[in-house]
Amino acid sequence: MISQDTLSLEILISTMKRSNLDFLKPMFPKDFGNYNILIINQTEKGQELTSKYDNIRVVNSYEKGLSKSRNLALKNTKADICLIADDDIKYVENFDNIIKNAFNTNKNFDVLTFMMSDFEGKLAKKYNLQKQHNYKSLVKANSVTIAFKNHKVIETKIKFDTNFGLGSIFEIAEEFIWLRSLYKANLKIGFIPKVIVQHPYESSGRFGGSDRVIAARAALFYKYSKRFAYLKLIRYLILMLKKQQIKPNEFVKKHRIGYNAINYYKIILQSKKE
Repeated sequence: MISQDTLSLEILISTMKRSNLDFLKPMFPKDFGNYNILIINQTEKGQELTSKYDNIRVVNSYEKGLSKSRNLALKNTKADICLIADDDIKYVENFDNIIKNAFNTNKNFDVLTFMMSDFEGKLAKKYNLQKQHNYKSLVKANSVTIAFKNHKVIETKIKFDTNFGLGSIFEIAEEFIWLRSLYKANLKIGFIPKVIVQHPYESSGRFGGSDRVIAARAALFYKYSKRFAYLKLIRYLILMLKKQQIKPNEFVKKHRIGYNAINYYKIILQSKKE
């Protein structure tokens, strides 16, 4: 096993339309020159981002969508350990050593997820998790808390599903789908109860009744449950009613949104087979 001192860590940042590297400054507890960084910058021709730093590599992409950005990062990373990142987060002090130490003391794990808090220290969610994830607990993982052994993930050839994630047809759950695929491929995924990153408080539960979330969840139900997706959609909408995320007079409309999303996703899957 590579020691912590020689274990290389690269931070894979997805961003859009950047003209300079100033956005990195508030992300890191020290000067960003202390970290190896790979930036995937989705932009337009003639507006490419460049780096003059040896520790910062930039790949400009002319596609859109978070999952496409993540996949391009997977293709270009060179490190032993990779950390998934967005451009609106802030890392805690010593986060890099926390990650390296975790992989050195949990040698049997291929992927590790950590914890996230807001800037006041409030945890992003209730992390009542066991040391080893099962496929259900993977839903607790925020994308920016995921670190992984590069060679183990590359060996699986598993990519992010480009139908899901911001900028895609269905705008959530890309990290859950990716992790679940890795889990199915027999990679061992662990949980480390340490905060490595901060993000402005944003509870996904507050948006559980939004049209975009209902559509994405409906498609996700079909992805894993096929014909039972319609029943799961109804159960989900009832739950949203109980949590007051939707109003009683919105139920029919929300059901139609989910129903149409399932049928649209079925068309997408069918077109891929043809």
